[in-house]
Amino acid sequence: MRDFEKRLESVVEGFFARALPGGGVQPVELGKAMVRTMEEQKTVSIASVYVPNAFTFHLVPKDYERLAPLEGSLRKELSAIARRAAASEGWKLPGPPEIHIAGDGRGVQGTFDVEAHIVESAEEEPEAGPHTQLIEMSLEADAELAIVGGNKRAYPLSKDVLTIGRLDNVDVSLADPGVSRRHAEVRREGDEWVVVDLESTNGTVVNGKAVKRHRLKPGDRMSFGETVIEFRRTT
Repeated sequence: MRDFEKRLESVVEGFFARALPGGGVQPVELGKAMVRTMEEQKTVSIASVYVPNAFTFHLVPKDYERLAPLEGSLRKELSAIARRAAASEGWKLPGPPEIHIAGDGRGVQGTFDVEAHIVESAEEEPEAGPHTQLIEMSLEADAELAIVGGNKRAYPLSKDVLTIGRLDNVDVSLADPGVSRRHAEVRREGDEWVVVDLESTNGTVVNGKAVKRHRLKPGDRMSFGETVIEFRRTT
């Protein structure tokens, strides 16, 4: 469970970087509660582990009024978190995430309930993998990660978070025994990018120095195991 909580922090972190003023429920709490609910209500079939894909958050009226102006953005971000959690944990969504936010909660301000259901769709969610991830990446990326040596492959940085590791379903999958399954993330912060080590076994090195978190500059070289990746600006 402790390992799951660490992964949960990694999945949600970066989507809701700032707390909203005024107290009450914070968006990051909604994201964490949703992923915990997915874990609690997963269903194991012969070949897959299915999790709920439809969520209704019941907020007390005061919190709902406070978050209502951001409802569209919250729904998009919570949908992205559901997909990211499924990819990270190897879960399968039976259809696209559906997010609903209601102001009919009956607790005190700062509390909420989350209701989860499986809603099967004719439009099945695609399996997370290299081809899917490349399709999702826009050609308008302003930066990229380029592998130095070897196949010299480049990965456009057109998503807010790219995960690097040895798993097949991460954004940058490295067949390197010195790389952890989920080794590090490269995250957008405003107009800049940072690399964050995800408590990997062998650590993350930038320009020869071990880092936990590092703000990237063009030409910075990151080492993951024996693999070297350079950060480049494309515009």
